[in-house]
Amino acid sequence: MSGLAHTFRVLREALRADRAKQAGARSLSDVDFLPAALEVIETPVSPTGRITSWVLLAGLVVTILWLILGKVDVVASAPGKIIPTGSVKIVQSAGTGVIRAIRVKDGDRVKRGQLLIELDTTLSTAELQQAQKALLSVELDVARNRAIADALSGNGARVKFVSPPGTPPEIAETQRRLVEAQVGEVLAGVAGLEAARRSSLSDADAAEATRARLDATIPILDHELAAMHRLDEKGYAPGLRLLEMQRQRRSEVGDRDVAAAQRSRGLSEATKLSRQIDQTREQARRVALADLAVAESDAILKREEVTKAARVSGLQRLVASVDGTVQQLAVHTIGGVVEPARTLMVIVPTDDAIEIEARVLNKDAGFVREGQSAVVKLDAFPFTRYGTIPGKVISLSRDAVPDQKLGPTYVVRIRLDRSTLEVDGKPVRLSSGLSAVADIRTGSRRIISWLLSPIQTTVSQAGHEK
Repeated sequence: MSGLAHTFRVLREALRADRAKQAGARSLSDVDFLPAALEVIETPVSPTGRITSWVLLAGLVVTILWLILGKVDVVASAPGKIIPTGSVKIVQSAGTGVIRAIRVKDGDRVKRGQLLIELDTTLSTAELQQAQKALLSVELDVARNRAIADALSGNGARVKFVSPPGTPPEIAETQRRLVEAQVGEVLAGVAGLEAARRSSLSDADAAEATRARLDATIPILDHELAAMHRLDEKGYAPGLRLLEMQRQRRSEVGDRDVAAAQRSRGLSEATKLSRQIDQTREQARRVALADLAVAESDAILKREEVTKAARVSGLQRLVASVDGTVQQLAVHTIGGVVEPARTLMVIVPTDDAIEIEARVLNKDAGFVREGQSAVVKLDAFPFTRYGTIPGKVISLSRDAVPDQKLGPTYVVRIRLDRSTLEVDGKPVRLSSGLSAVADIRTGSRRIISWLLSPIQTTVSQAGHEK
């Protein structure tokens, strides 16, 4: 306790002495008239140095905190160029042709389906018409043979010929008459056989009637012969009369047997003719069905030929597949000949989103991921004046692509958030082919780590030299 009291007394005396000194301090004007040595002693210390020291110390502390806590973005720069999402569309000719008309020129904006180049369709149209005529001929064969087969499918079937759609009336009438003639020829043969069959049946019926009549008269003759025998035994009947009756009986029995044989022969002939009638009709029907099958197979092939010819004819009109701008027009002469697969022009789509196809260096490829944000700087428009365009990584190639200048690189696609850039107050649409550099944000790191990284690298490599 005595130590604390002593300390308190010392502090109190020091404060009292300081107050007394301040009370007796001279003003600055008085100090100016003192001798030089006393002036230096009596002049108060300026606070500027102290304040400056504190400011520098605070700045150093803030700087250290910023280096420790602050972070900077880590970016991978990838040079590339602008491409449309759907890529450029190449217009080519499917075959050799002669140019009839050129409907566009370089720089023209075209709509989907708009005619670009028209080729001479004389040959393709002739081939299409020839294929259509061949198809019509085969379809007429199909219709004719089907009508014949249907007409011969049953007795008394009516001929019904249905011509294919698009058949000229005169050709349809000729084919109908041909069907009727062919069916009539078969039916005429069938009618002749039917008449012969009926004649055989009639002969069989007549023979049956004769046999039945003789079967009825022979028993009567037998009875008369029995009576004549009894009279002959008694001597009352003449012998010639008995012989005559016996002869008559034998004749009628023979006639009865002949009639029975004629009946059997007539029925057999009628049965044979019935089979011939069925065979004739069925044979004609089988021929018609066979011809129908062949014609239907040919019709399938002819339809394919018509489809092919129509496709070739349609390809003589080259139209735009997308909305876009015509570029690199390679033909300018009416009547000029184009070769198959030759590039006649390209169309740069205008409605597709804009993308950057860039090349990432091998050392940065491991840090690039889909969905990462990117900032695109166009070489044609300095970013310090016109700004940058934000985007997002949408794909990264799975394998490296060799590049003569950059070495092995990976192709990355970046979808831009907008397809225009503000230039002198006006929006300018970005066109395909503009070169650009994409800064892909691959992550962030602390500033102190970034500053110390060279030192760490040097330290880690120290001692490895030979």
